[in-house]
Amino acid sequence: MHLPKIPDFGSRFRSKEAFLDSLKTTNKHGNETTMIGDPRWSNKDLEPTSPEERTWTWYNLPLYWGSTAFGTAGWNAAASLIAVGLTWQEAFISCCIGSLISALVVVGMARPGVRYHIGYPVLCRSVMGFYGSMFFVFIRAIVGAIWYGIQSYYGANLMSTCLKCIFGHRWDNWENQLPASADVTSKQLLCFFLVWILELPFCFVHPRRIHTFFTFKGLIMPFATFGLFGWCMAHGSGVRDINSQSAAGASVRAGTTPGWAIMSGINVIMGTLSPMLVNQPDLARYCKKPRDAGYLQGVSVFFSKVLILALGLLATSSMEGVYGVAYWNMWDLNDAILDHNWTPAARCGIFLVSFSYLLSVFGVNLGANSIPFGADMTGLFPKYLTIRRGQVLCAFLGFAIVPWKLIATAQTFITFLGSYNIFMAPLCAIIIVDYCFARKGNIHVPSLYRASRGNLYWFTSGVNISGIFAWCAGTVMGMPGLVAAYNPKLVPQAGKDMYKLGWILTFTTAGVVYFILIKIRKPRIFPVGFEDIPVTWEYLASNGRDGFFDGERDTYAEGSPSESVVGEETYDQVDEKPKSAS
Repeated sequence: MHLPKIPDFGSRFRSKEAFLDSLKTTNKHGNETTMIGDPRWSNKDLEPTSPEERTWTWYNLPLYWGSTAFGTAGWNAAASLIAVGLTWQEAFISCCIGSLISALVVVGMARPGVRYHIGYPVLCRSVMGFYGSMFFVFIRAIVGAIWYGIQSYYGANLMSTCLKCIFGHRWDNWENQLPASADVTSKQLLCFFLVWILELPFCFVHPRRIHTFFTFKGLIMPFATFGLFGWCMAHGSGVRDINSQSAAGASVRAGTTPGWAIMSGINVIMGTLSPMLVNQPDLARYCKKPRDAGYLQGVSVFFSKVLILALGLLATSSMEGVYGVAYWNMWDLNDAILDHNWTPAARCGIFLVSFSYLLSVFGVNLGANSIPFGADMTGLFPKYLTIRRGQVLCAFLGFAIVPWKLIATAQTFITFLGSYNIFMAPLCAIIIVDYCFARKGNIHVPSLYRASRGNLYWFTSGVNISGIFAWCAGTVMGMPGLVAAYNPKLVPQAGKDMYKLGWILTFTTAGVVYFILIKIRKPRIFPVGFEDIPVTWEYLASNGRDGFFDGERDTYAEGSPSESVVGEETYDQVDEKPKSAS
């Protein structure tokens, strides 16, 4: 088969030999290999995951999602829904619908990663262009670093409960030595440092090996959750007081119809999962087979999310019947149980539950913040950073933002972070539409690492105008509601209702707009020289191609041939000067 002309991404070298030598590197087995693209856009962590590094199997992602749902955010989801005015029936319906949508998006976002073994920063190039993708990589990285620090601070509350179980009232009576202006107590600060130190070693573990931790966490979290739930049902009032929470929800809602209340609940559920949806390629790329990131993980997302909401709702209702207070936060509930049942058995049980949920915080921080940040930094600075280096940098940035100050004095900024879903939902829609409808599941992997004019993913000066326009169209639909979150008087009720549609509205708008644009201006699917190949579903992913055309992989793996044939002319790979065919 004739190979296409390769763009001039090595013109800064004096000779072909110098260029090819610059691409050579040594893999973990000591064998010399060749990078498939410009070193400015590629390194070992950005390149497609090699077969020996595909260590995740069929149960790893389902357990990852299960352990993520069985965490503090999942347990507290019922509190979030009750807080926005839902009854328990409406909360349950919202959770079912939101979890179903999330399950479908999870499978759709994982598909490009598991088929071509590339992460989000590289996949984004195929959708937004080389330079256009940088913006979306950057905003995900910044938000990830901030949430890393905030999640670690939340984990400090669980650490405090663990220390209370160990040291008893000596821990409760420890006098605070910090002034009120510090916005943190001595105990909170110590617990934050302990959590941060315990998390740091996980940042040195490469994602191809971290699946063992997720598997372990996924196995122990259900035991801890069902144990706490069983105790609450046995020692509480059961479910007879659950309707009192429905009455409280109805009073908070202040006249909102059930339909809009449910839509608001769906938006809350989607908001808790939104950061992890866009992260799917960064994890799915390490799966051995396409089915390992298939529908089974979607089923896990749906059932685990619905189950944990029901357990949290029922357990909190049961204990409210005997304590008189609804403790929605996991750490508050654990502390209340200790205060009312100060026995060795209770201390041991609460310690195990709190420590298990602390491990869940570690897992969420790794999967939703640390690993994505490392991948993003690698995409932005491939010459200097790897995923592990990026993860360590994320840990230090998470500490440097001083999260306790951020939470205490920057509530408007926290509100903005909570609106992250209106920025990421349109991007998810565009990625899925581009992969399924624009390219029919075909991604030419070598073109993802060659930034030059005329390249398949160069678009217009490195930016896909259609993708940017569709993203803006989707994001704008959520802006009125975001403004209302700061100043409700500036936005009419219609704008507030649009925000209740949040995730669904922005996702649908961006997806429809992009679908129309690709019909008006169809993107190129295959590079120059391969236009005559019929475009079928995932042709480039079938038969072990992994994004390469037949015979093309050897050209990049061996650094030869040094010339590519197109029609009747030969082109020098480095200088792109045509010569007569031999």
